[in-house]
Amino acid sequence: MGEIFLKVLLIMAVMFAFMVPGFALKKLKLFGEGTTFALSNLLLYVCQPALAIKAFCTFTKQDWEIVNAIKRTDIAANFGLVAAIATISMLLMMGLCKLIFIKSKNKKATDVYAFIAAFSNCGFMGIPFVEMYTGGDPLAVMYMMVFNVMFTVLCWTFGVVLITGDIKQVSPKKLLCNPAILSVAVGLLLFFVPQINFFMFDGCEVLQMFPQYLSYMTAPLSMVIVGIRIAEMSPKTLFLNKGNYVAGGLRLIIAPFLTFAAAIPFFYILQSARGGVSGIDEYVFLAPVIAMTMSPAASVVAMAESFDGDKDTAASAFVTVTLISIITVPLVIMALMACWGAFTA
Repeated sequence: MGEIFLKVLLIMAVMFAFMVPGFALKKLKLFGEGTTFALSNLLLYVCQPALAIKAFCTFTKQDWEIVNAIKRTDIAANFGLVAAIATISMLLMMGLCKLIFIKSKNKKATDVYAFIAAFSNCGFMGIPFVEMYTGGDPLAVMYMMVFNVMFTVLCWTFGVVLITGDIKQVSPKKLLCNPAILSVAVGLLLFFVPQINFFMFDGCEVLQMFPQYLSYMTAPLSMVIVGIRIAEMSPKTLFLNKGNYVAGGLRLIIAPFLTFAAAIPFFYILQSARGGVSGIDEYVFLAPVIAMTMSPAASVVAMAESFDGDKDTAASAFVTVTLISIITVPLVIMALMACWGAFTA
């Protein structure tokens, strides 16, 4: 367990070290007012789609052998299980947070807290984290991408309703045209029809560099943005809002354990259907749990700004809970891995 804690702690240290350039350059006034917006768009429209393509379409020969050793029908079923666990866990967290803050008079702030409790930074932070934690396990990364698809769908439906309080604000067009959804659709097509996956053609391996290099920018850029956000806020705004800590507890502690509990019935379903659960299937259950261990989704700030939500609460809670996650993520993952080991023993 000590090795797991140290490994996760070092990963978190590396990821949060990426905040330093953003914080320093903002304090030195070398970043202008539009920097965060520009970097966020680069993440959303370039790096995130590249990450999806990399996850589903580009593999080393060794990883390709691992993936091809599994029936495509079994992988599709695993994708369905991940999607089910993701959906259940996020909806449960929304409901739980709304129940906890039911007596709150500030509805806009309550809705922001519910968003934070339900939606983790599974894309910009979770996927790079799993890549580092598993040593680039192709199946683990793919399952994280499936989780991210469900995150996107729920974020642009239930999430929009949370922030706006108006179901009419939900736009099917915006959902279907979301870069994350489109890139995953392309990635899944190339994955399930390998005959047209030109990234894996003999002699074309060099083409893999394009999505790979762009995807590597995801973790640094996302944390640079966090660093900029921290530089823009006062210590009082960051650390003296009690609601931030309640939302943080829900996001960083309750959410992963609730997701673990939600995954258990699906573990038994898979075990019954296949006569057992092999080691290659473990991230069907662990990927959603790890995803829900991460800090809040950065999109809470963008949505609050775009849909006239509580912008101050969104920015304050996002940064505060993200900082707290430096401590909680190693501890929670160590505890969850101990639970997983005991459960599957």
